[in-house]
Amino acid sequence: MKKLVVFGLVLAVVIGLTLAVGADSHEEDNIYIGFSEFSRGFVEARVTLENDDIISVDLLEYNDMGELKDEDYRLDEWHEAMEALPGRFLEANSAEIDVYTGATSTSEKAMAAVEMALQKAEGVEQFDGTFMGLSEVEDNSWNIAIVTIEEGEITAVELEEVSDGELKDEDYRLDEWHEARIELPDRFVEANSAEVDTFTGATGSSERWIEAVTDALAKAGL
Repeated sequence: MKKLVVFGLVLAVVIGLTLAVGADSHEEDNIYIGFSEFSRGFVEARVTLENDDIISVDLLEYNDMGELKDEDYRLDEWHEAMEALPGRFLEANSAEIDVYTGATSTSEKAMAAVEMALQKAEGVEQFDGTFMGLSEVEDNSWNIAIVTIEEGEITAVELEEVSDGELKDEDYRLDEWHEARIELPDRFVEANSAEVDTFTGATGSSERWIEAVTDALAKAGL
């Protein structure tokens, strides 16, 4: 069958943060969504199949703060890779392709995301690994959860919060926020769920972390 080559660089105009799709295995018939594991960010792939052939691949990459890389990203090789990689997936009709020189990390994450999408097409629903979850943006702030899944169970959770383009750190003044950031991961692991109580004195952050964990679990198919 003649394959249609569709370049997969998706340029998005965003203010602050654009979030990735979470729970659904596919958006519509024959379109499957895959995510790479967290590694200084992650790649999302939307893969369209026709008669078991890959006919298009669209790629998005997010950095380690959950921000979408777009046309303003400074690395020329990244832009070249995002244009070239979809065609390589189509030509190979597989997630196994050569990495793009100068954009090895992006290439590897793209291959992992496409592989997940193809596994979903074969009926696989749940995935182990470490996934990045994001909350919605509120007042130029959002929360991040890095969730590790082993045999369908939550085994580790790391929490971060971004405010005005910077991660909150040890200098952040609210003691309850620091206590919540330490306490909530244990609650998520113990519950094996995003459904935990908020931390008194840090309700807003707790709610956004719960949302971020929910998103990470959705990426894993849980």
